[in-house]
Amino acid sequence: MKPSHLLLYCLLVIGCPAARAAGYQLFARTNLMAWCIVPFDAKKRGPEERAAMMEKLGFKHFAYDYRAEHIPTFDAEIVACKKHDVSLDAWWFPGALNDEARLILDVLRRNNMKTQLWIMGGGGPTKSPEEQKARVGEEANRLRPIAEVAEKIGCTVGLYNHGAWFGEPENQLQIIEHLKLE
Repeated sequence: MKPSHLLLYCLLVIGCPAARAAGYQLFARTNLMAWCIVPFDAKKRGPEERAAMMEKLGFKHFAYDYRAEHIPTFDAEIVACKKHDVSLDAWWFPGALNDEARLILDVLRRNNMKTQLWIMGGGGPTKSPEEQKARVGEEANRLRPIAEVAEKIGCTVGLYNHGAWFGEPENQLQIIEHLKLE
């Protein structure tokens, strides 16, 4: 979906008489997902303080973004979110099935956490249909092992739009079609 289509969808929902009559609030905090609060928190809160803050602010959904210094607190993050009724809906995930990725998968498995793994990519524009086909295949091959392991523990994979070639929805759709996975 292109950004203009998303905006149009949002305007249609907001302008929908049935949604207005039902009191639906698209931008209610219970519909929003807290994101990027771990690495960019000026107060450097730990898992318990962060989850308590989200609860106090009325956020029910959380996408976990971390840096290397947060790795020792992964289990505590999950425990704190559960305690404060904050759903850990997404986890920023490495771009390859490396040691850090395996550690995250072990934490998720150990805590019976079913979440979406957000994976990004990059790359400049392709110059020919052949280069496009090759890039789609390369990206699918990079993502396949992650998607297969994620499925085994009940997680899903989301292709994170962080700009560049990989962030283009048309390219993401081609990668997904090439993967032929659920």
